[in-house]
Amino acid sequence: MKRVLIGLAALAVALTALNFSWYGYLFNGIYSTYLQGRTTSDPFDERLFEVEPVAASPRPLPWPVAPSDELKPSEPTAALLSESKTGALLVFDRDTLRHEAYFEDFAPSSRVNSFSMAKSIVTMLVQIAVQEGKIPSWEAKAKTYIPELHGPGAERLTLRDLSSMHADLDWTENYYNAFGETAKLYYGDDQMELILEREVGDSVGLRYEYQSAATTLLSVCLEKAVGESMPSYAARKLWAPLGAESDATWHVDGQGEAMAFCCFNATARDYARLGHVLVHQGNWNGTQLLDSAWVSVATSPTSAAFYGHSFWLGEVADPVGSGPARRYVALRGHLGQWILAFPETGRVVVRLGRTEGVRPKGSWEPVPFRALAEEYAWK
Repeated sequence: MKRVLIGLAALAVALTALNFSWYGYLFNGIYSTYLQGRTTSDPFDERLFEVEPVAASPRPLPWPVAPSDELKPSEPTAALLSESKTGALLVFDRDTLRHEAYFEDFAPSSRVNSFSMAKSIVTMLVQIAVQEGKIPSWEAKAKTYIPELHGPGAERLTLRDLSSMHADLDWTENYYNAFGETAKLYYGDDQMELILEREVGDSVGLRYEYQSAATTLLSVCLEKAVGESMPSYAARKLWAPLGAESDATWHVDGQGEAMAFCCFNATARDYARLGHVLVHQGNWNGTQLLDSAWVSVATSPTSAAFYGHSFWLGEVADPVGSGPARRYVALRGHLGQWILAFPETGRVVVRLGRTEGVRPKGSWEPVPFRALAEEYAWK
């Protein structure tokens, strides 16, 4: 019995030490995954986090609805969507909802975690602040707003570098390493403390490297510039003008800081509004919400052919070979949260789900994503 008590005491001491160590976030991670019967995060994680509201528009604008069997996915694409645990699929054509389907526990009223689609939202908000004159330009230095930044490239780091993933932070992006910085960013309680432990490297602006910490820094610069929280600014400057029908939320960490790199929660129909702004070159319902010249720049490649300023880029060849390829711009999040916008046709596709499906080696496009792109670029 004495040995048991000593063992329990030793375990208690070890757990206490772990809780106050760099790995203390693991307790929250274990509770939010394994104790919920899962091995990773989930599109409905909102209930496990503190959130800040993003209010619906005071003048909501419902979508026109005109169902069309022609815009249902083909049988092969539908099979891929089913295999990859798709929860919602919405197809819009000429600003009208033409196909809408929900599966498993997803519903029209479900607020679903955007995961990294939020990165595109942050970039849109920064552009609005630039248009308002709250931020002088995308060449503004991040250190102006976050003087604690350090490292050989800290003085040169711009907001454009952060948005285009050219920040060269001492950061390894990995969504499945429970002991890595990305897991701590998600399940920890102080994003900025974690990020400011890292240096800004000397290759700022020179090469693409996807890093969630870059978006967190960008969001803090935005908040410092506009003098309010990002969810509050998003409600006033984006969600309200877009005519959002439902309240959204944004996860916040233990310091009340919005988790900008992920964790905007909204309905599928409201997510579609973000795609429509892109296909209309920043215009929404007759109002130029985002400067069209900026939309063109933001949706053009930087040093990586597949990435612009927090938007994913690609194209689909003409299936009969008689014309040029059609391009798409995408918002993309963990576990297969996708918004695909096709500028040439004005079509928008929203897909939400629990896995992204198989991803071929060397490609960023999961097989179901590519199937949607190929089908709806030319359907």
